[in-house]
Amino acid sequence: MNDTETLSPVLPGETEEATRRLLEKACERNLTLATAESCTGGMLASLLTDIQGVAHVFDRGFVTYTDDAKSEMLGVSADVIEREGAVSQAVAMAMAEGALARSNANIALSITGFADEGVEPGLVHFGCARAGRKTAHRVEHFGPGGRGATRVKCMQVAIAMMTEML
Repeated sequence: MNDTETLSPVLPGETEEATRRLLEKACERNLTLATAESCTGGMLASLLTDIQGVAHVFDRGFVTYTDDAKSEMLGVSADVIEREGAVSQAVAMAMAEGALARSNANIALSITGFADEGVEPGLVHFGCARAGRKTAHRVEHFGPGGRGATRVKCMQVAIAMMTEML
C-alpha cells in the first residue's frame, strides 16, 4: 500500500492493524459494512477502503454533516434531532439504523459529534447497528484536542465497535 494514497501517515499503527483485522474477519464471515458520518466527514469510509484485498466488504458510506442530510439520507426524524440535538445518543443510534436500512450492509457504524467546537469540544456519540441485534451506543469525551486529533480517536473507537459487533 502506498502511504501517500491512504490515511496511514496520520494514524497510529495499531489503528491500521485493527482495521485490517476487522476487514479480514468481516470477509471471513461474509459480512459487509456501512458508515454514517457527521463530524468525521467520511474519514471512516476512507479508512475502510484503504486496505487492499479486503476493502470489498465495505458497502457504502453516508456523510451527513447537516441535520437535513441526516433526515433526508438516513431517515433520522427531524423531531428527534430538534428534541435531542444532532450530537446525542438518540441521533447516533438512528443514524446507524438508517444506514443499515438504506444499504446492503450487515453492520453500520455512525459518528456524530463536536470535533473542535460546539457545546462540548470533543464530545462524540457512536452508534453501531446489526440486523437482529440491539443497536450499540458509546459516548466519548475526547476534550478540546483539535479537529484532527478528535477524528483520529474516532477511528479507533469506530473500528473497535464494529469489531465487537461482528
